[in-house]
Amino acid sequence: MIMFNAGALIMAAASGTLVGIGGTLAFYPTQGQLSAAIASEPALCAKLAAAGLEIPSPAEALDAFRRAKNTDQATLRIGECSKNIMGPGVQCAVKYKLRTSWKGEGDGVVAFSRGPDGWQAMQLQ
Repeated sequence: MIMFNAGALIMAAASGTLVGIGGTLAFYPTQGQLSAAIASEPALCAKLAAAGLEIPSPAEALDAFRRAKNTDQATLRIGECSKNIMGPGVQCAVKYKLRTSWKGEGDGVVAFSRGPDGWQAMQLQ
């Protein structure tokens, strides 16, 4: 008669599952690895171009944001962008200050679209 140790069997199954998950996760790059790869080879962002997303350059985005907020002192750093779900163009996660003398930056979402006179910006949040 063959007897199984249930605890050992459960441990073996759990270990195999964890090794399998760990092996799978090893194939996915970290955020730092992705950022370094994109910085070294901007063509890796072809997916955004293929999706038809036109994203303003940092200088264009800053200019549009300053016009929208009616201040020459604003600063803006763009994060990830995606298709604007509320209208034309894209919406981007941003860090911003409306005055250069302010210490901290605010977080927000800004929509950008290209108008007849260049990029337009509207803060969504």
